[in-house]
Amino acid sequence: MFRASLLTAALIGAVATTPARGQESVPATLENLKPHEIVEAVTSESKTLGLTSVQLGRFDSLHIAVRDERHNWASVPSNKHQTKKMKPMISAEQAYAGAIAILTPDQQKALTRRFDDPGYTPVVPSLRDDVPPALDGFKPHEIVQVFAAERQKLHLTAEQVAQLDSLHIAVRDEPHQYVKAQHGPKGPPHMMMEPMISQRRAYNDALSYLTKDQQLAADRLFRSPGYKAPTQLSSE
Repeated sequence: MFRASLLTAALIGAVATTPARGQESVPATLENLKPHEIVEAVTSESKTLGLTSVQLGRFDSLHIAVRDERHNWASVPSNKHQTKKMKPMISAEQAYAGAIAILTPDQQKALTRRFDDPGYTPVVPSLRDDVPPALDGFKPHEIVQVFAAERQKLHLTAEQVAQLDSLHIAVRDEPHQYVKAQHGPKGPPHMMMEPMISQRRAYNDALSYLTKDQQLAADRLFRSPGYKAPTQLSSE
């Protein structure tokens, strides 16, 4: 654990001080991704870029370091309940700069062309899992609560439950955004409030705290015919 922490610290330090060789800003096509997802999006272009096994190893290490240091939990005063705000330890710009630094100049140019392609869509493996139908009626933060509520069936550790509880609070207290909507094709336009964090992102973020075996168990549990999620979820 201590050795892993030293490796993570070294990678984070390298990311924070690495220049992006004229490509400091994150491409518009990646702006909505989290820092560790940006690294995944670049890695997913391995065939296009012709990445070597050494480069792929460095990308894997970078992704793990950014993902596992992805949030600070900052307490925010509130009259109603404890509020925590998610703040990435590593910014999107730093993650992108770290990824770009692994590439050769020719690979960087190829990546720029790829991101500038009007038909480009980021490929992010950690967001591949859709929300199971049994959880579709839950709000994003409630989906995280379901994971914690099923701690016995998923064999979660106390540390994992604590992590899920923190994630639940952060997702719940994330500010909402307002989007334009209308009732029917001829209905009057109006503003509708929706969560900044989607159900899919909350589901995948919760999965990220589980081991591979636990992820498979969760997938089987939540997608099994007739599965019903616990109705009594913590109000915290």
